[in-house]
Amino acid sequence: MKVGGVSKGERVGFICDLRVEAEVIYAFFAVATELDATPFLCMVERGSGYGPPNEFIEPIKTANVLYFSWEMANSSVIKALRQERGLRCVGFPHCRTAALLADEAVRFPLDLLSALYPKTWDVFRCGKDVEVTITDPKGTDFRVLLSRENIEEKFKDPRYSGQIVANKPGTVSHLPVGHGPNILTPSEPMNDTSEGTVRLDAINPAAGVYRGWSGDTTYQEPVTCHIKGGKITKVEGGREAQVFDRIIGKDFDNVCQLREIGLGHNPKVPTYRGERGYHGANHAGAVHWGFGGGPQKKRIHIDGIIFQTTIVVNGIPIVERGRLKALDDPKIRELASQYGEPDRVLAEAL
Repeated sequence: MKVGGVSKGERVGFICDLRVEAEVIYAFFAVATELDATPFLCMVERGSGYGPPNEFIEPIKTANVLYFSWEMANSSVIKALRQERGLRCVGFPHCRTAALLADEAVRFPLDLLSALYPKTWDVFRCGKDVEVTITDPKGTDFRVLLSRENIEEKFKDPRYSGQIVANKPGTVSHLPVGHGPNILTPSEPMNDTSEGTVRLDAINPAAGVYRGWSGDTTYQEPVTCHIKGGKITKVEGGREAQVFDRIIGKDFDNVCQLREIGLGHNPKVPTYRGERGYHGANHAGAVHWGFGGGPQKKRIHIDGIIFQTTIVVNGIPIVERGRLKALDDPKIRELASQYGEPDRVLAEAL
C-alpha cells in the first residue's frame, strides 16, 4: 500500500480479473483494512482492451486510489479522473500471483530505488540538446537527439527526480516499482532523429526471449528492426519477427513509428521468468521499446525489450552492458548498507 500512498479513511478500489490469485486480493484487502482504509473490488472474468469496463466507471469515481491488474492508467476515462479528481493509480499486471507479490522486486526498499532515478537521469539536465546512443553485443546500434526544450518538458514528470510512488493527486506507479521513465515517451510527437538498428530480445506478442541458444522458450534470433526518421523500415529475424511484421502490416502507417524508449531501475526484477521476457522491462538497465502511432497508438501497440544495452548520453554512460551505472555509485552503496551488505542488497536478479 506504500506504493499507492494509501492512508486512513481513503477508499481503495481494485479492478481485477480471474488471472489474479485470490490470495493476492486477500492480501491487498488485509493491508488496506489495517490502514483504516476501505477496500472494494470490481472483477471480470478476463480483462481486455485498454481501460476499465463501462460498468465499473461509477464505482471507480468513489475511489481515492485505484489498483488494476491490466493497464489502464492512461485510458481516457482514468486519465480524466486523475486530472479532475486526483485519482491515484497503481498497476500490478506483473504481480497477479502470491509468489510474485512476495518477490524481492516488490520488497526492494523504496527510498533506495528512488535514489537511483536522479543518479541516472541528472546527466540530461545540461541545458542543451542531448545525443543518446544505444548499443548492445548483438548488433544494436541506435541514436536519437533530444532537444533542450523536449528535455525540459519531459522532466516535469516527477519520476525523473525520484518521485516513484502514487502519493500525490493524479500520480501513477506500478508493482514492482521501477518501470520507466522514458528517453522517448508515447505522448510526445514522434522524434524523427531516431535511427539505427535495434535487435530486440523479446516482444510482447511472442512468448519467450532471445538467449543465444536453442530451447522451447527461446527465440532462435533477435527481432531486428531497422529504423530511420523515427519509423521502422524493415523487420528481420525468425518466427517472432514474422509475427511482429504481420502485426505491423495490419496498420503500417501508424504502428511502424518508434514511440517509446524506457529504462528499468529495479535490480530485483528478473529479466525472464519463463512466461514472457517482457516481464523484465522493470529490471535495472533493461531498455523497453514501444512501437505504435500518435493518437492512434493504442489501436495496435507493440512492446519489446533489450537486456544488455550500453546507453551513452552526450558521451557519458548511464548503462554499461545492461548494468545501471547508478547501482555502483558510492552514495547509493552507502544507502544500501542500511539494509545489509551493499553487494547483496544491490545484486541483480537473473
